[in-house]
Amino acid sequence: MKRYESESLFKSALLFFLLMTALYLVVAMNGYRDRERQVRERLYSEMKLFSYRPLGKTFKVNFVPKQKRLLTSGLQEGEEGVYAFFAIPGSTKYMMKITLPKRVYERRMAGILEETFHYAPLYLILILILSLFFALYALHPLKKALLLNEEFVKDLLHDLNTPLSAMRINLRLLEKRVPRERSVRRLATSVETIEGLQANLHAFLHRQPLDREPFDLAKLLAGRIIYFQQLYPGIGFRLEVPEGVTLLANEEAFVRIVDNLLSNAAKYNRPGGTVQLKLEGSQLVVEDTGIGIRRPEKVFHRYYKEGERGLGLGLHIVKTLCEAQEIGIALESEPGQGTRVRLNLKKVMEK
Repeated sequence: MKRYESESLFKSALLFFLLMTALYLVVAMNGYRDRERQVRERLYSEMKLFSYRPLGKTFKVNFVPKQKRLLTSGLQEGEEGVYAFFAIPGSTKYMMKITLPKRVYERRMAGILEETFHYAPLYLILILILSLFFALYALHPLKKALLLNEEFVKDLLHDLNTPLSAMRINLRLLEKRVPRERSVRRLATSVETIEGLQANLHAFLHRQPLDREPFDLAKLLAGRIIYFQQLYPGIGFRLEVPEGVTLLANEEAFVRIVDNLLSNAAKYNRPGGTVQLKLEGSQLVVEDTGIGIRRPEKVFHRYYKEGERGLGLGLHIVKTLCEAQEIGIALESEPGQGTRVRLNLKKVMEK
């Protein structure tokens, strides 16, 4: 089971469990209150019977001055316990106060509570099993849809291989015939762009452990800027990263991270806008002057996109690759104010 599947199953099962447990507690507490009311009614009847024939040591008896309002007050609770007042036949001055000691009353109530929740652990286990079953049942259509989606991506990757191979072969032939032709260079960058999209889809499908290797950060970024300058000649790219900074990470995966960020920064920029890469301490900042993002908190979610273009996978893949390499990532953006992405490279920088 994949991470997002297990996370969805856990959250759905937890939600079902909490809701059903809350329902069980409501029903159980209502049952407890009903039984408590019945016990109090029975206790009052026992006290009334005791007032006619005071046998046994269950109740304590006191004689107090007679007050009519107390005779109709029913069962009451106090510090000494539970008590009620009853008239004494033939007496106009005194009445009988019959009391059940507090510890005896609390023991009776505790017994009712124990009986009410005696099978609670068994019910909770049953609720947990039912919650897992309902969660699996509810997530089955979603899992089926995700599987269909992954199968579609696999078929798409398979179908892309043949035309891409033909394009690469013909591109090499063209480069030999007209090596300095500008249109040929643009065609080469377009093919590289398609290959980058293909690499993103492969990363989406196959999450394999990443090997680490040392590489120069400034040199890598300079090469990627040259590549994107050809794709977006109307955008200004600025690099402010000192030489000599070495990262110990998977170079191919890091290139994919940078390419996705630069692609978004250029694609959603303004005409004549800029994209700046700078190193602030251990943080690599990718900042643009673009249109901004309305809901930056959702950009790393799979399939989320704010426009019609794209698949909504780019930044999700960036997040996944960053997590795999212990690179922290944070994004700040406001509509019309551009976007700033921070990559925390502290754990992959060579000391």
